[in-house]
Amino acid sequence: MNKILLSLLVSLLLFACSGYGDKVSKDFMEVYYKEGISKEQAEKTLNYFLPRWKNKDGETPRKSVQLSKNGDTVNFNMVSKMEVMDKMEEDIFYTTGNELSENLFDGAPVNVLLSDKSFKPIRTYTFKKFDKPAFGKRVADGNIEVYIKDSFSEEEGNTIAAFLSKEIHPAGIISFQVGKDESGDVVVSMVANRAKADALPDSEFQNLAMLISEKTLGGTPLIFHLADDRFNPFKTYTYKME
Repeated sequence: MNKILLSLLVSLLLFACSGYGDKVSKDFMEVYYKEGISKEQAEKTLNYFLPRWKNKDGETPRKSVQLSKNGDTVNFNMVSKMEVMDKMEEDIFYTTGNELSENLFDGAPVNVLLSDKSFKPIRTYTFKKFDKPAFGKRVADGNIEVYIKDSFSEEEGNTIAAFLSKEIHPAGIISFQVGKDESGDVVVSMVANRAKADALPDSEFQNLAMLISEKTLGGTPLIFHLADDRFNPFKTYTYKME
């Protein structure tokens, strides 16, 4: 047999026997899935993480994930740089397991595994169910998601999401929450990175508060919060139409 052909055949056999599973991929990301995980679930995982992991500045390094199942439990195994992961709080990985359980796997427990390039686990975060804060009903448009609380309707939430999607057109997911405080004033909260927010002028967020009010809420006065990923505010702006 031709040596080149033999070499190619061997490499193909090695890949086929790698045990990684079937694969779906797009852009910088690939998701392998094994028995018990459907192609639809793998594609849903792919589409869930693409906007979340995409770098806004420059090219995104390749991301590799493997999904498998052990009984009723899903294993979310991701190739990881441990020098980066070691600097992160453990709660981040337990939270990830809870988010994947709710958003992708219909409430099934999800273990998060950090692995080497061959999907050999280095560290495992076994699923621990968290009580989820009452963020409200979720609606979305593109990469904008809006959680609606209190007396706001789904229609109003969709209007806000559509406006923000068109106005901001973000590369990754941005989360908002709209509701009312104890005094009945409208409150809009936006999840933001504190360090990056501090580097921007206040006028940027003041202007966004004005646009949300005038373009989606008929000029209603509002309180605009920059918040962490649990919608705990760290900076506040107010807007009142003159």
